[in-house]
Amino acid sequence: MSYRSAWTIFSICFVLMVIFFIYTGMSPWASFAAALAGVITWFAMTQVWGRIGFTDEPCYTFTPGFIKLLVWPTDYGLPITSTDLAIMPTLTRHFIAHRAVAGWGGSFYTVASGYSIARLTGVNPRNMIKVVAIALFTSILVGHMMQIMIPGIFGGKLRLGSLVLTMNIESFSWALWDRPTSTPISEVGSHIALGFIFMVVMRYLTTRILWLPDPLVVIVAWNWISSLHGLWFVALVDLIVKYLILKIGGSKLYEERTTPFIGGYMLGYALEVLIADVGFLTLFPLTA
Repeated sequence: MSYRSAWTIFSICFVLMVIFFIYTGMSPWASFAAALAGVITWFAMTQVWGRIGFTDEPCYTFTPGFIKLLVWPTDYGLPITSTDLAIMPTLTRHFIAHRAVAGWGGSFYTVASGYSIARLTGVNPRNMIKVVAIALFTSILVGHMMQIMIPGIFGGKLRLGSLVLTMNIESFSWALWDRPTSTPISEVGSHIALGFIFMVVMRYLTTRILWLPDPLVVIVAWNWISSLHGLWFVALVDLIVKYLILKIGGSKLYEERTTPFIGGYMLGYALEVLIADVGFLTLFPLTA
Protein backbone atom coordinates (compact mmCIF):
# COMPACT_ATOMS: atom_id res chain seq x y z
CA MET A 1 0.00 0.00 0.00
CA SER A 2 1.41 3.37 -1.02
CA TYR A 3 1.28 6.49 1.10
CA ARG A 4 -1.15 7.92 -1.44
CA SER A 5 -3.53 5.04 -0.73
CA ALA A 6 -3.09 5.51 3.01
CA TRP A 7 -3.91 9.21 2.76
CA THR A 8 -6.90 8.42 0.55
CA ILE A 9 -8.27 6.02 3.17
CA PHE A 10 -7.58 8.59 5.87
CA SER A 11 -9.42 11.33 3.96
CA ILE A 12 -12.43 9.11 3.32
CA CYS A 13 -12.61 8.15 7.00
CA PHE A 14 -12.35 11.80 8.01
CA VAL A 15 -15.27 12.74 5.76
CA LEU A 16 -17.31 9.81 7.09
CA MET A 17 -16.61 10.96 10.66
CA VAL A 18 -17.86 14.46 9.85
CA ILE A 19 -20.97 13.00 8.21
CA PHE A 20 -21.58 10.85 11.29
CA PHE A 21 -21.44 13.89 13.58
CA ILE A 22 -23.83 15.77 11.31
CA TYR A 23 -26.17 12.77 11.39
CA THR A 24 -26.27 12.94 15.20
CA GLY A 25 -27.61 16.50 14.96
CA MET A 26 -24.46 18.60 15.19
CA SER A 27 -23.91 21.50 12.82
CA PRO A 28 -21.57 20.94 9.85
CA TRP A 29 -18.93 23.37 11.16
CA ALA A 30 -18.91 21.92 14.68
CA SER A 31 -18.74 18.42 13.18
CA PHE A 32 -15.72 19.40 11.10
CA ALA A 33 -14.07 21.08 14.11
CA ALA A 34 -14.54 17.99 16.31
CA ALA A 35 -13.06 15.65 13.71
CA LEU A 36 -10.17 18.00 12.96
CA ALA A 37 -9.43 18.48 16.67
CA GLY A 38 -9.18 14.73 17.12
CA VAL A 39 -6.82 14.32 14.20
CA ILE A 40 -4.50 17.18 15.20
CA THR A 41 -4.56 16.15 18.87
CA TRP A 42 -3.40 12.62 18.24
CA PHE A 43 -0.93 13.46 15.50
CA ALA A 44 0.82 15.69 18.03
CA MET A 45 0.42 13.28 20.95
CA THR A 46 1.72 10.37 18.87
CA GLN A 47 4.94 12.29 18.26
CA VAL A 48 5.22 13.09 21.96
CA TRP A 49 4.59 9.46 22.88
CA GLY A 50 7.07 8.15 20.33
CA ARG A 51 9.89 10.53 21.25
CA ILE A 52 9.48 10.80 25.01
CA GLY A 53 7.89 7.49 26.01
CA PHE A 54 4.83 8.94 27.73
CA THR A 55 2.26 11.54 26.89
CA ASP A 56 -0.22 14.03 28.26
CA GLU A 57 -3.99 14.26 28.64
CA PRO A 58 -4.85 16.83 25.95
CA CYS A 59 -8.48 17.02 27.09
CA TYR A 60 -7.30 19.50 29.73
CA THR A 61 -5.34 21.77 27.43
CA PHE A 62 -5.14 21.71 23.67
CA THR A 63 -8.31 20.05 22.42
CA PRO A 64 -10.98 22.15 24.19
CA GLY A 65 -9.02 25.30 23.39
CA PHE A 66 -8.76 24.38 19.72
CA ILE A 67 -12.47 23.57 19.46
CA LYS A 68 -13.46 26.82 21.18
CA LEU A 69 -11.09 28.71 18.90
CA LEU A 70 -12.88 27.37 15.83
CA VAL A 71 -16.50 27.26 17.02
CA TRP A 72 -16.97 29.64 19.98
CA PRO A 73 -13.98 32.02 19.99
CA THR A 74 -15.70 34.85 21.89
CA ASP A 75 -18.13 32.88 24.07
CA TYR A 76 -17.91 31.34 27.52
CA GLY A 77 -20.28 29.11 29.50
CA LEU A 78 -23.13 29.15 27.01
CA PRO A 79 -26.41 27.50 28.07
CA ILE A 80 -27.29 24.31 26.24
CA THR A 81 -29.51 25.43 23.40
CA SER A 82 -28.28 23.15 20.61
CA THR A 83 -26.92 19.69 19.97
CA ASP A 84 -23.44 21.17 19.54
CA LEU A 85 -23.47 22.64 23.05
CA ALA A 86 -24.95 19.45 24.52
CA ILE A 87 -22.55 16.94 22.96
CA MET A 88 -19.26 18.78 22.48
CA PRO A 89 -18.13 18.97 26.16
CA THR A 90 -18.48 15.21 26.73
CA LEU A 91 -17.13 14.46 23.27
CA THR A 92 -14.08 16.60 24.00
CA ARG A 93 -13.51 15.33 27.52
CA HIS A 94 -13.73 11.60 26.92
CA PHE A 95 -13.96 10.40 23.37
CA ILE A 96 -11.67 12.78 21.51
CA ALA A 97 -8.87 13.63 23.87
CA HIS A 98 -9.04 12.13 27.35
CA ARG A 99 -6.01 9.88 27.24
CA ALA A 100 -4.08 7.45 25.09
CA VAL A 101 -6.12 4.40 26.09
CA ALA A 102 -9.55 5.94 25.53
CA GLY A 103 -11.36 7.44 22.59
CA TRP A 104 -9.35 8.01 19.46
CA GLY A 105 -5.95 7.87 21.12
CA GLY A 106 -5.71 4.08 21.19
CA SER A 107 -6.59 3.83 17.51
CA PHE A 108 -4.03 6.45 16.54
CA TYR A 109 -1.30 4.81 18.60
CA THR A 110 -2.08 1.36 17.24
CA VAL A 111 -1.86 2.50 13.62
CA ALA A 112 1.16 4.76 14.16
CA SER A 113 3.17 2.09 15.98
CA GLY A 114 2.12 -0.46 13.37
CA TYR A 115 3.47 1.69 10.55
CA SER A 116 6.70 2.30 12.45
CA ILE A 117 7.28 -1.38 13.17
CA ALA A 118 6.39 -2.31 9.59
CA ARG A 119 8.93 0.17 8.29
CA LEU A 120 11.66 -1.13 10.61
CA THR A 121 11.02 -4.82 9.92
CA GLY A 122 10.24 -4.68 6.21
CA VAL A 123 6.61 -5.76 6.58
CA ASN A 124 4.23 -4.73 3.81
CA PRO A 125 2.07 -1.82 5.08
CA ARG A 126 -0.97 -3.44 3.48
CA ASN A 127 -0.58 -6.47 5.73
CA MET A 128 -0.12 -4.15 8.69
CA ILE A 129 -3.43 -2.42 7.90
CA LYS A 130 -5.19 -5.80 7.79
CA VAL A 131 -3.80 -6.79 11.19
CA VAL A 132 -4.65 -3.41 12.73
CA ALA A 133 -8.22 -3.50 11.41
CA ILE A 134 -8.82 -7.00 12.74
CA ALA A 135 -7.20 -6.16 16.10
CA LEU A 136 -9.18 -2.95 16.60
CA PHE A 137 -12.57 -4.44 15.80
CA THR A 138 -11.82 -7.55 17.85
CA SER A 139 -10.74 -5.45 20.84
CA ILE A 140 -13.92 -3.37 20.61
CA LEU A 141 -16.09 -6.51 20.60
CA VAL A 142 -14.19 -8.20 23.43
CA GLY A 143 -14.04 -4.98 25.43
CA HIS A 144 -17.80 -4.49 25.29
CA MET A 145 -18.37 -8.13 26.22
CA MET A 146 -16.08 -7.80 29.24
CA GLN A 147 -17.85 -4.62 30.30
CA ILE A 148 -21.04 -6.66 30.60
CA MET A 149 -19.73 -10.05 31.72
CA ILE A 150 -17.28 -9.13 34.50
CA PRO A 151 -19.69 -6.94 36.53
CA GLY A 152 -22.37 -9.58 35.94
CA ILE A 153 -20.15 -12.30 37.42
CA PHE A 154 -18.37 -10.41 40.18
CA GLY A 155 -20.87 -7.63 40.83
CA GLY A 156 -19.99 -4.02 41.42
CA LYS A 157 -19.35 -1.37 38.80
CA LEU A 158 -16.08 -2.57 37.35
CA ARG A 159 -15.21 -0.85 34.08
CA LEU A 160 -12.36 -1.74 31.74
CA GLY A 161 -11.32 1.54 30.19
CA SER A 162 -13.93 3.94 28.87
CA LEU A 163 -15.76 1.95 26.22
CA VAL A 164 -19.03 2.21 28.10
CA LEU A 165 -19.86 5.31 30.12
CA THR A 166 -22.94 6.05 32.18
CA MET A 167 -23.15 9.76 32.85
CA ASN A 168 -25.19 12.90 32.68
CA ILE A 169 -24.28 14.28 29.28
CA GLU A 170 -24.30 17.81 30.72
CA SER A 171 -21.96 16.99 33.61
CA PHE A 172 -18.79 17.76 31.65
CA SER A 173 -19.59 21.29 30.51
CA TRP A 174 -16.57 22.48 32.52
CA ALA A 175 -14.33 20.28 30.37
CA LEU A 176 -14.96 22.58 27.43
CA TRP A 177 -15.52 26.02 28.92
CA ASP A 178 -12.95 25.98 31.74
CA ARG A 179 -10.08 24.41 29.79
CA PRO A 180 -7.45 25.61 29.13
CA THR A 181 -8.75 28.91 30.50
CA SER A 182 -11.97 30.00 32.22
CA THR A 183 -12.43 32.88 29.80
CA PRO A 184 -13.35 33.25 26.13
CA ILE A 185 -10.48 31.80 24.14
CA SER A 186 -10.15 35.06 22.21
CA GLU A 187 -8.91 36.78 25.38
CA VAL A 188 -5.78 34.62 25.39
CA GLY A 189 -5.16 34.96 21.67
CA SER A 190 -1.79 36.61 22.23
CA HIS A 191 -0.64 33.66 24.35
CA ILE A 192 -1.73 31.22 21.65
CA ALA A 193 0.10 33.20 18.98
CA LEU A 194 3.24 33.38 21.13
CA GLY A 195 3.16 29.62 21.72
CA PHE A 196 2.69 28.96 18.01
CA ILE A 197 5.63 31.19 17.10
CA PHE A 198 7.79 29.60 19.79
CA MET A 199 7.09 26.09 18.53
CA VAL A 200 7.69 26.95 14.86
CA VAL A 201 10.94 28.80 15.58
CA MET A 202 12.26 26.12 17.93
CA ARG A 203 11.38 23.32 15.53
CA TYR A 204 13.32 25.13 12.83
CA LEU A 205 16.30 25.73 15.10
CA THR A 206 16.48 22.05 16.06
CA THR A 207 17.13 21.25 12.40
CA ARG A 208 20.08 23.66 12.44
CA ILE A 209 21.49 23.20 15.95
CA LEU A 210 21.91 19.52 16.74
CA TRP A 211 22.28 19.85 20.52
CA LEU A 212 19.10 21.92 20.92
CA PRO A 213 16.32 19.95 22.71
CA ASP A 214 13.18 19.02 20.82
CA PRO A 215 10.47 21.59 21.67
CA LEU A 216 7.81 18.87 21.66
CA VAL A 217 8.89 18.10 25.22
CA VAL A 218 7.34 21.35 26.46
CA ILE A 219 3.87 19.93 25.74
CA VAL A 220 4.41 17.63 28.70
CA ALA A 221 6.98 19.61 30.70
CA TRP A 222 4.87 22.77 31.01
CA ASN A 223 1.62 21.03 31.86
CA TRP A 224 0.09 20.56 35.29
CA ILE A 225 0.27 16.78 35.08
CA SER A 226 4.08 16.85 35.05
CA SER A 227 4.40 18.54 38.43
CA LEU A 228 1.41 16.68 39.86
CA HIS A 229 2.86 13.25 39.13
CA GLY A 230 6.50 14.15 39.74
CA LEU A 231 7.68 13.66 36.17
CA TRP A 232 10.33 16.34 36.52
CA PHE A 233 12.21 14.37 39.17
CA VAL A 234 11.86 11.08 37.29
CA ALA A 235 13.18 12.69 34.12
CA LEU A 236 16.12 14.15 36.05
CA VAL A 237 17.04 10.76 37.55
CA ASP A 238 16.72 9.11 34.12
CA LEU A 239 19.00 11.73 32.60
CA ILE A 240 21.67 11.21 35.26
CA VAL A 241 21.53 7.40 35.03
CA LYS A 242 21.64 7.42 31.24
CA TYR A 243 24.55 9.87 31.24
CA LEU A 244 26.54 7.70 33.66
CA ILE A 245 25.86 4.52 31.67
CA LEU A 246 26.96 6.12 28.41
CA LYS A 247 29.95 7.75 30.08
CA ILE A 248 31.17 4.56 31.77
CA GLY A 249 30.18 1.79 29.35
CA GLY A 250 29.41 3.62 26.14
CA SER A 251 26.69 2.78 23.64
CA LYS A 252 27.56 -0.93 23.76
CA LEU A 253 26.60 -1.21 27.44
CA TYR A 254 23.49 0.88 26.84
CA GLU A 255 22.25 -1.11 23.84
CA GLU A 256 23.32 -4.64 24.81
CA ARG A 257 22.68 -4.60 28.56
CA THR A 258 20.62 -1.65 29.72
CA THR A 259 17.90 -1.61 27.05
CA PRO A 260 17.08 -5.37 27.39
CA PHE A 261 17.08 -5.02 31.19
CA ILE A 262 14.60 -2.13 31.11
CA GLY A 263 12.45 -3.98 28.58
CA GLY A 264 12.37 -7.03 30.81
CA TYR A 265 11.55 -4.87 33.82
CA MET A 266 8.56 -3.33 32.04
CA LEU A 267 7.31 -6.71 30.84
CA GLY A 268 7.71 -8.19 34.31
CA TYR A 269 5.83 -5.30 35.87
CA ALA A 270 2.97 -5.69 33.38
CA LEU A 271 2.72 -9.43 34.06
CA GLU A 272 2.81 -8.86 37.82
CA VAL A 273 -0.07 -6.39 37.61
CA LEU A 274 -2.07 -8.77 35.40
CA ILE A 275 -1.59 -11.72 37.76
CA ALA A 276 -2.35 -9.58 40.82
CA ASP A 277 -5.55 -8.19 39.28
CA VAL A 278 -6.82 -11.62 38.24
CA GLY A 279 -6.01 -13.02 41.68
CA PHE A 280 -7.70 -10.10 43.43
CA LEU A 281 -10.90 -10.41 41.40
CA THR A 282 -10.95 -14.16 41.98
CA LEU A 283 -10.34 -14.07 45.74
CA PHE A 284 -12.18 -10.84 46.53
CA PRO A 285 -15.01 -10.34 44.02
CA LEU A 286 -16.61 -6.91 44.04
CA THR A 287 -20.05 -6.82 45.60
CA ALA A 288 -20.95 -3.13 45.52
